Amino acid sequence: MAYFANQLDDHEREELAMSDAAISGAMDAARVFLADDDERWNYINRQMAILDYNSGIQDSREEGRREGRREGRREGIGIGRVGMLAELVRDGVLTLGQAAEKAGMPEKEFQKAMENLEMSNEETP
Repeated sequence: MAYFANQLDDHEREELAMSDAAISGAMDAARVFLADDDERWNYINRQMAILDYNSGIQDSREEGRREGRREGRREGIGIGRVGMLAELVRDGVLTLGQAAEKAGMPEKEFQKAMENLEMSNEETP
């Protein structure tokens, strides 16, 4: 760790390289890497491409979540509206046709939505 943190002097680096073959190999690879400008720029460009890709993925996920929340809100509002109108139909305040018109859907579709709400309410504790 001290080597990579650049906390060793030349003598300490030599001792470290002699004590462990893996460290010696890593130090040799680092020297070769640092000496080759093309290699270093290729590495930097690869790393930047990876960061850009990961950033794009992150942005896409966040946008997907935002869109999902917007869609969920719209759906929830629609379910709430149908539920409120269904209550008014059950209470005799509105006819099925009037409630369907207020919901902006055909009467058969509204009837099916009411039935689905009743079924989902029975399943909810």
